[in-house]
Amino acid sequence: MTSNPFTSSSFVNIWSKHFNDGKQLLSFKFIDGVKFIKYSNFGIYINAGKNLTKGVDYTINYNVEDYKGKTFLIYDVPTYFKIDEFNPPETSSLKLKKMFQYQGFLMDITEFKDKDDYINSQFSSKNRREFRSNQRRLETCFNISYEFINEAISETKFEKLFNQFYALLNERFQDKQVNYHHLSTSKWVYYSELVFEMLKQKRASLLVIYNDDMPIGITLNFHSEKVLFETITVFDPNYYKFSIGKTSIIKLLEWCFDSGYNISDFSKGDFDYKHKWANLVYDFDYHILYDSKSLKSRLTAKYIELFYIVKLYLRKRKVNELYRKYKYLLAGHKPQSDSKHSNFKLAYVDTFDSQDYQLVELSNNDYKFLLVFVYSFAFANPEPINAIKVYKQNNAKETYLISGSKKTQQVVFN
Repeated sequence: MTSNPFTSSSFVNIWSKHFNDGKQLLSFKFIDGVKFIKYSNFGIYINAGKNLTKGVDYTINYNVEDYKGKTFLIYDVPTYFKIDEFNPPETSSLKLKKMFQYQGFLMDITEFKDKDDYINSQFSSKNRREFRSNQRRLETCFNISYEFINEAISETKFEKLFNQFYALLNERFQDKQVNYHHLSTSKWVYYSELVFEMLKQKRASLLVIYNDDMPIGITLNFHSEKVLFETITVFDPNYYKFSIGKTSIIKLLEWCFDSGYNISDFSKGDFDYKHKWANLVYDFDYHILYDSKSLKSRLTAKYIELFYIVKLYLRKRKVNELYRKYKYLLAGHKPQSDSKHSNFKLAYVDTFDSQDYQLVELSNNDYKFLLVFVYSFAFANPEPINAIKVYKQNNAKETYLISGSKKTQQVVFN
């Protein structure tokens, strides 16, 4: 792959700084394109970046034998990268084991003329109308703007965006009540430094959807010369009715066509939306390179292979999901019981006496829980959000009215 961002010097050096105590990375003459760290005294070497990349590629020089007595584990090698076939001479003791670990999903747009051409090939006319309607409603109700950042920005702007990025991710996984490894302090500090630096090199980008000046949807991407790697996407759950995630994919597709890219890669992670949008499913393999004339290297390679076979078996049986829930609780989080605002009744009303109600300011944090109801009402009854008012009934503790120019909806919490 040309200009792979995950084997670039910036990527591997920043990764090493945060996860390898800044120790010097190791290079071997028999393999080009990958740097390593020594993982154990058993002669195991793993690629810099480990499993935080979205794809690694390399080439082998069979005339060099500095692999002797060693074992190399390379994470996340996508099959579509089309690495040269492993074909050592008969005299070489270098062997390769490939282990499937994940499926990946991507949009190969090489044969399409524009985003509409691609979307037409993937979705029915009904789906396409839905996409257009959702975006139109979003832009009708809110002051929406889009920004694709693929260059150096000020630290002040970056910190504002990344702080909001973290807040939205944190809220998303608190709702799911699962541990998300990227939210750990060490990894988020790493991502902050990495993305800020990679933006300068145009090897990373941020697609931001704003309501006024507040980011409500953010997608982090990395770039090779012709491939966009969609890495993390998050959006404000209060806007869930508007399907911001789909709008983000469409905006990234549009950018790829405008910029001459061939692939928009969703990477690993099995989600319904990837099955619907992707036109190519590929494999993420782990590669073990080892010295077949070394007993230690052969045994080490076999151990690594068995370890990941078991890990894949457990993952297929959702054990990893239970583990993430357990880690969430172990971190001191308590299972979220039903909120007092989780039980409610909705009904449209024809008229109401304004004297029985007082106006609610949604900017007040005490009423933040109402936003999802207000935005859902706006989705069903599109008009500028400033035209929608919210009232609280004076003599009923948990009764509210959401009132637009044409309709009024009552929300009663039990």
